[in-house]
This record gives sequence, structure tokens and C-alpha cells, in this order.
Amino acid sequence: MVFDTNTEVRNRLLAWFSDKGRDFLWRRDPTPYTVLIAEVLLKRTGAAVVNRFICEFLARFPEPSALVRVELQDLATTLGSLGLSNQRARQLQELGRALAELPGQTVPDTKESLLDLPGVGEYTAAAVLCFAYGRTEALVDTNIARIVLRVHGIARPSRCEARRSPEIWERARNLFVGDDVTGARSLNWALLDLGAMVCRPRVPKCGECPLQQLCAYAKTKS
Repeated sequence: MVFDTNTEVRNRLLAWFSDKGRDFLWRRDPTPYTVLIAEVLLKRTGAAVVNRFICEFLARFPEPSALVRVELQDLATTLGSLGLSNQRARQLQELGRALAELPGQTVPDTKESLLDLPGVGEYTAAAVLCFAYGRTEALVDTNIARIVLRVHGIARPSRCEARRSPEIWERARNLFVGDDVTGARSLNWALLDLGAMVCRPRVPKCGECPLQQLCAYAKTKS
């Protein structure tokens, strides 16, 4: 499916988000360290659960060096309440160690430097740049890839292939306009929330979707 422009898709998403968007600590206070920690925790845990957990976590580990000083088993026990494995605790401690070695323990503000950090991939780097540093960056995770596939009527590849597909990333980038930082943040949050709340994997709520009239998938269901 080809749109004349991406403007209507963008406007509908932003309007929906202003009314239905979720409220999380890392959105209200998107400092680089907070955003990075949130993105690491969100890799295997639902956003609502992380939101209940992260305030206490950041109080205990307010800077990267605190992650280094704690015993690994203690950190693993703390993360266990989120259902995260010892391996994730080890990765988080390695991330803290790498950040603690940087000047001022500052989270990098370039994609190249972010990708050099342990456990940081394309999605996490883009999320930090957009949400924490105000860059106009597109994001593609499983939820966003599903929205792009459905709206454009693209044959569904495997979940991993969709997240890494250059075509999916390009379609997502086409939604962004210039350097509208506020819009970029809200648009990415809108896509994330729509995928989590409405455009769900098995039982999508097409009747509640702001993109229903533009969506190739929804048209097959009507």
C-alpha cells in the first residue's frame, strides 16, 4: 500500500497518543542514564512492570559506578523480581563498568559510541538518541515492525527478520519530518503504545486503531 504522503499517518498517530499514550517515569524524566537503564530492563519485561520497579532501582543505582560496586548476585536478586536472568545482571554490570570508565560517567550521545557499549544494539542506541538527546531517530522493535507490516500490507517475515529489515526501518524513517524533536519523541512513543495496546500480535483491536482506514491488514478483516 502506498500513501500520497506520510502526513496523515503521522497526524493520526500523534492525535491518538495525546489522548491514549501511556505515562512512564522514563518519559517524564528522559535523562540519558534513565532512558538507557529503562531500555535495558524493557528488553524482557513489560513496560508497566518496569515502571513500578525503576524508581527504586535508580534510587539504589543512581549512576553507573553503583552498578559496578554491587555484588553480582545481589544485582541478580534485585532483577529477579522482574523475571530477569543472572545473565542480564551480568550484562547490566558490564554496561555500568563501561559507562563508569567514561568522562563524567556520561552516556554517549553518538550512535557509534552507544553501539560500543555492552548489550546496546541499533534499537537501544536510537531510543537513547531520540528520547534522551532529542534526535530525530526512527525506532523499529517487534511492535513497530508489526504495525509497518500491517499498514503497508507487506508479507510477514520472521519476527527477527522484521526488526532488522532495511525496508521496515526505511518505512519507519519516512514518518519523520525534519528536526521536530517533540514530534519525533511522541511519534515513537505513539508507535510503541499502539503496538502494545491496539495492534497486538494475535487479536488486534482494529476498531480502536487510528490507522484503521489506512491499514491494508484492517481492510482484509472488514
